[in-house]
Amino acid sequence: MHIGSTPDSKYKFLALTLATVFTASAQTNLSTYQGPGVESPGVGNIGTRSGEQVDLRVWGAVSGVYDTYTQPVSTDSTGKLVSTGGLYGIEASVGAYGVHSWRRAQLGLNYVGSLRHYTNNSFYDGSDHALSLGYTLQQSRQWVFNLRGSAGTYSYNTGGVATSVSSDVNAAVTPSLGLFDTRTYFLDSSAYVTWMPTPRTSYTFGGSGNKIIYRTNALADLNGYTLSGNINHIATRNTSVGVSYAHTHYGYPNFFGATDINTFEGTFGAAFSRVWTVTLRGGVFIAESVSARAVTLNPALAALLRIPSVFFQPLYVKSTNASGFAELKRQFRRASLSVQYARAATPGNGVYLASRVDSATGRLSYTAVRKLNFGIDGGYYTLTSLGADLQKDTVYSGGAGLSYELVHAVHLTTRYDARHQGLDLSGYKQHGYRVTFGVAFSPGNIPLSLW
Repeated sequence: MHIGSTPDSKYKFLALTLATVFTASAQTNLSTYQGPGVESPGVGNIGTRSGEQVDLRVWGAVSGVYDTYTQPVSTDSTGKLVSTGGLYGIEASVGAYGVHSWRRAQLGLNYVGSLRHYTNNSFYDGSDHALSLGYTLQQSRQWVFNLRGSAGTYSYNTGGVATSVSSDVNAAVTPSLGLFDTRTYFLDSSAYVTWMPTPRTSYTFGGSGNKIIYRTNALADLNGYTLSGNINHIATRNTSVGVSYAHTHYGYPNFFGATDINTFEGTFGAAFSRVWTVTLRGGVFIAESVSARAVTLNPALAALLRIPSVFFQPLYVKSTNASGFAELKRQFRRASLSVQYARAATPGNGVYLASRVDSATGRLSYTAVRKLNFGIDGGYYTLTSLGADLQKDTVYSGGAGLSYELVHAVHLTTRYDARHQGLDLSGYKQHGYRVTFGVAFSPGNIPLSLW
């Protein structure tokens, strides 16, 4: 779907000629270094644990589960939203993660799948899966190629699969923003090329495409793509600066609506004391959206004009918003800590279409030498619609998980997640939590790291 009033031709020219992305190849074992705060759009953080790359690890687990948050997108005979109450049962999970390195290439993998049965309400039984792959190839000292793909299906906005999807920052789908728990299918793929004519300056070009399909027709599916560009320069040994441009299109095939977004940002990265990294981006994005609004005519006037008494009229909205990203990272010997704030455009959650998201998140992951791994994360997200006059949707979430080796290859695992939705809707479940407790089997000489 294409917007009725298109962006200026200069935006299209920039999108097609630059077609580049801010992120470039770093944080790998490849020899080319592009400055602090520059993360690979290929392998990146896929397959890493506690901020470090690890060899391939497979695992399987069986857990008891109790969930009080589930909110299906359905109503009862009186028109009120269905309330499920607490669901309890058993969940089986499998997964794999890790990074394999060659002389000039790396492949990162992260997969998690689950099969659950609720003993008090088998209607909500199901299976969820999420897979992320990243590949980085340094063809020569001047050329680096990055590929990344994510795909999967899930039906709940909390749990191991949802946590895995949310941690993939390249994926267009964000479970934490979902208003309803419904079967969702997603696909996100990207390809980027980085050219480094000098050791201190790099140019990265490429793009990504994404698709989201909801089982219910009540939510808006998504077809989207991004073409973007970046120039990055290492100013000093510990700092890098750059500029970036991105053109993004969101189309909603089962709803009348589409959005084109052009983002212009400056970038800065710095490293301190070898373990602290700061990344900053800032600029603006210009969004142009077309949607539909219902117009009702007097029946007599409609008959006179020979048009329907109720019809849909295109609504065009253009807005300019500040954009930005700030991240502080600390890498310990066996742990990583990150705090982020971001303001950017997002395809929405199926109810809210193209929106501005403001988010603040924090994450800590620690892996001990022998037996223990734990992680804790939390934050908030606020959605503001770019094309419709809707109240802000704010989500607060937090969680923690732990794995502990009881005997060789057998681990105790537990996870707690809580979420609060700020929307005040009649019959809508605004808050709830999910708890799992079980055992996992995974051979290896380092602790099983799930969080």
